[in-house]
Amino acid sequence: MDDRLVSYGDTPGEEQVRALIGWLDQHTHGDLFHTDRLAEHYAPAAAFLHCASGLLAMPISRIHKHYLLWFRPEFVHTVDWAGNPHAKEAPGAGPAQLTPRTSFATWRETIHGRSAPWHPGEIEMALEFRTALLGIALERAEQMAELAEELGRANKELEAFSYSVSHDLRAPLRHIVGFSDLLLEAAGNDTLDKRQRFLKNIKESARLAGKLVDDLLSFSQMGRASLRPVQVSMNELVRSCVDKLTLDTQGRNVEWHVDDLPDIHADPTFIQLALYNLLSNAVKFTGQRDPAVIRVTGRRTGSETVFDVSDNGVGFNMDYAHKLFGVFQRLHRMEDFQGTGIGLANVRRIVERHGGRVAATSGAGEGATFTFTIPNTLPSV
Repeated sequence: MDDRLVSYGDTPGEEQVRALIGWLDQHTHGDLFHTDRLAEHYAPAAAFLHCASGLLAMPISRIHKHYLLWFRPEFVHTVDWAGNPHAKEAPGAGPAQLTPRTSFATWRETIHGRSAPWHPGEIEMALEFRTALLGIALERAEQMAELAEELGRANKELEAFSYSVSHDLRAPLRHIVGFSDLLLEAAGNDTLDKRQRFLKNIKESARLAGKLVDDLLSFSQMGRASLRPVQVSMNELVRSCVDKLTLDTQGRNVEWHVDDLPDIHADPTFIQLALYNLLSNAVKFTGQRDPAVIRVTGRRTGSETVFDVSDNGVGFNMDYAHKLFGVFQRLHRMEDFQGTGIGLANVRRIVERHGGRVAATSGAGEGATFTFTIPNTLPSV
């Protein structure tokens, strides 16, 4: 398999086995090849009759040279015949005359180059074994397809990381350098207010750069940390998130409408982070509403629990909804709504690691609804 050969017991040498597999690949096309006289089909087998006079060969793949081979050694035995079965009458001679001495003469033959025959039950078991192996191979192929899809997504995330480092992170660093230069050039000539404004801009740019680096680290760790699922009270998690958002809602008229939410089996730390990102987004994008209305609802279906977080904020254009959960993807100008564009990417990663789904619906200026699901039975890791 994969150009690797593993043998056990008394078998032909590696080069002999590889040559045999090449012959099998060209001359056998069924689910199973078996013989108790290999040398009659494959002449080079005469060199290793002692260990491989019989062969049971099972191809595992139609594309690659993946085989499982069983060998049987030579079984030398004698057969007694009532005369030589290979003898031929001389041309023109009449029928041989039987005499009392020749009538009961026996002819003994020693049989070489054959193994013990394969029993029908052994062949049937080998076919069942092949079916089981193909089932495992199919499962592995499905896993590889899922892995390829995940790698494709990871590549897109890496591209987003590269874009972030070259653009998002570079912008605040340029601000720091630019305002520092202005501060140095104007040293001693400008008013205190102007110098304070420069320092304030430098501090804000440094804070944004630090926040971006922290979010990058958080997102990268999200894929490595192990889930620790327990019974989670979603009512308590929402209440905790609303308390954390008190500073962001101070002085604003925000109406919270939270249903009696069903409990779920999940990792409380991750789910709380996902909820916080969704609720803080709702708070941010309802900044121009009075009152701001944020609703959290939940319902249990047959196989999963569904949660909705909706608001009456600015919403977004559904034509760009496919970008919403990408890393560093923003559908609004950074000047209008501050953020690094990682929060919703974290939400998607958290929900998908639990085996759930996440989606969003909206109309520009009509608010937005974010929906995520958590399976009632978590997938095995």
